[in-house]
Amino acid sequence: MSKLFIIFLLALFLRFLYFPDNIYFGFDQARDAYASLNILKGDLKIIGPPTSVEGLNHGVLYYYIITPFYFLGNLNPEFVSAVLRILNALGVFLIFYIGSILFDKRIGFLASLLYAVSFEQTQFSIYMGNPSLAVLSVLCMYTGLAMVIYRNLKVGFPLATLGLGFSIQFQFALLYLLLPFILILIIFKKNFLMLHLKAWLVSILVFLLSVSTFIFAEIKYNFRTFHSLTLFGESEKNFNNISSTYIFILSRMGKYNIVGEILFGGIILFFLLLLFIFLLKKKEYSSRMVFLGIWFFSILTTVLINGGVSNLANNIPLYYPNVGVSLALLIFIAFLLRKLLKISKITGVFAVLLIVIANFKLIQTFNPKGTISEINVQQGMLLSEEKKVLDYMYNESGSGIFAVKGVTMPFYINTTWSYLFEWYGLHKYGYFPVWNGKNAEGFYGNLAVQEAQEGLPEKRFLVIEPVRGIAPHLIEEYIDEENYFTKIVEEKKFGEFIVQKREKF
Repeated sequence: MSKLFIIFLLALFLRFLYFPDNIYFGFDQARDAYASLNILKGDLKIIGPPTSVEGLNHGVLYYYIITPFYFLGNLNPEFVSAVLRILNALGVFLIFYIGSILFDKRIGFLASLLYAVSFEQTQFSIYMGNPSLAVLSVLCMYTGLAMVIYRNLKVGFPLATLGLGFSIQFQFALLYLLLPFILILIIFKKNFLMLHLKAWLVSILVFLLSVSTFIFAEIKYNFRTFHSLTLFGESEKNFNNISSTYIFILSRMGKYNIVGEILFGGIILFFLLLLFIFLLKKKEYSSRMVFLGIWFFSILTTVLINGGVSNLANNIPLYYPNVGVSLALLIFIAFLLRKLLKISKITGVFAVLLIVIANFKLIQTFNPKGTISEINVQQGMLLSEEKKVLDYMYNESGSGIFAVKGVTMPFYINTTWSYLFEWYGLHKYGYFPVWNGKNAEGFYGNLAVQEAQEGLPEKRFLVIEPVRGIAPHLIEEYIDEENYFTKIVEEKKFGEFIVQKREKF
């Protein structure tokens, strides 16, 4: 176990590399922080963060997990980010266990090493969002199923249903896991039919409890999710879009977990597919290959539902719906590496080092900037730079109240800056500014809003957030409007943020 602990320490090191400077804190993170604050005040919730589909929400479990850490960390997002990184690193132990169940401990060790150095996993570890914890819940689901099939451990079944329920809680798109779950039950039915009725009842109860907030929300809100689901996936299906998107997703997994930018992921995955088909026909490995195959290829379900993407050059699919899928790839690669090490130790060690170096180069390239654009579209919303922006405004305003307005994403919503001023600005400097400009109603935030120009403080600042996701003409119109009332005295740049110090004509 000392070897496994060393791998865990390596995982921690890679996940805390560049911490806290690479913490992404945008609208979604501020919204979740406010939800946690409201829970601490006694406002219990049964609906989680919204999805991209109107009427559909993720589960509320993520809120209840991060709430105690916001409390313990005195509302500091840095503390919560640290905890999420540690939780992700714990996946080292889970993937070791399932690798040991499917094959042996040596393959389990190799799988845990690949997990520790995986660029994809370091990205999920620094991602402060509800899908990030699904890495662990998906691992729990497949670990539980493997425990029943390959170790005849009945406790694995409730663990599997718990992992399934929690996965749906963390990311609603993971509802698709029902398909591979049921498929495994059917293919390996002999193992599950051997379980006593009590194990089945307990497992069903565990699943119902794990998704109980969805049930309560459906009853309370007149089955809103059910009605939204009836319209979901009605997009026109195109075989070329589906196939090209699916191949792109698989190739990207190969890049973010195995080959990095050293080799072309698509070619490697094609070679791995041939090996997989060969092993599938081998009686001694066929059962394990079927299990891993269902796990890995099940992501096709989501592509079939949404119809794929027509222009991958300009419309790259988001990455987090794939959460947990590549773990099957890591276990399969660990199996192949073990075989290679038996044939030639030097070649095997070289292959392991190549994978480690490929992932580390990606970590060095992207992780200092936070999460990649496929996870958080609006790049550059780093907490370290946001704190510098606040320090600049407070220091330039002296001890007097100042007004601030911002070009924000989403537009006309100050939730992110409101939380930053409440947590960081108020605690460090003792007072709030006034938010000058339009602010949409119905969103979190406690800054006083004053749209009128009369009566505003003399000191004024305009913050322009990183512009990806914000239409250029909206930015131009926003600044042109402000130019009617104030002029720029000084302009400073902090990372991807632009801050203009302004004064009245």
